Amino acid sequence: MENLPGERAHRLMLPAGRELYPGLHNEKIIQSSVLMLLFPVNGDLSTCLIRRPAAMKNHGGQIAFPGGRYEVRDKELYRTALRESSEEIGTEDHYIEIIGALTPLYVQVSNFSINPFIGWSESRPHFKTDNREVDELFILPVEKFLQPATVQSRAVVTSHGTFEVPGFYIDPLFIWGATAMIISEFKEVFRSVIKSP
Repeated sequence: MENLPGERAHRLMLPAGRELYPGLHNEKIIQSSVLMLLFPVNGDLSTCLIRRPAAMKNHGGQIAFPGGRYEVRDKELYRTALRESSEEIGTEDHYIEIIGALTPLYVQVSNFSINPFIGWSESRPHFKTDNREVDELFILPVEKFLQPATVQSRAVVTSHGTFEVPGFYIDPLFIWGATAMIISEFKEVFRSVIKSP
């Protein structure tokens, strides 16, 4: 991960007043993983995002990739991403190939360290959402994230107040916070892969 554009890409979407790294004596960081699953839809490379239920303790109401806390039974962080995706949106592990990982990032408000993994499915999964953890599922072409006009700053209402934050606006979604930071890094990596001979 030494060659990944993590910090630079993350800072482009870092809300004002938030720290990118935990304090030196923070020993209670919660490890977690998310899955950015890529799959074809009508010839377009696509991915899926979910909206968390508003009542959830951490990141309620926000747009996110499927994912959650690491559990000892997972043994590996990428397995956490696969397990959580299966539980939340009904994906099946044997149809998914983990093709890479992005830079872990720290989320100050929840004290989570998020480990993003990129998965590939040769066909669109048959999604089945768990309404305890998912309010809505969205399928978006990856190409949408590459369009400069989607990068915007907007006011968001949180439990800590209303803030102007950077993110990606893809009608009707405004994606900000950790999810936008992950997409920001993915966008740079994806562009570099496309440009490679």
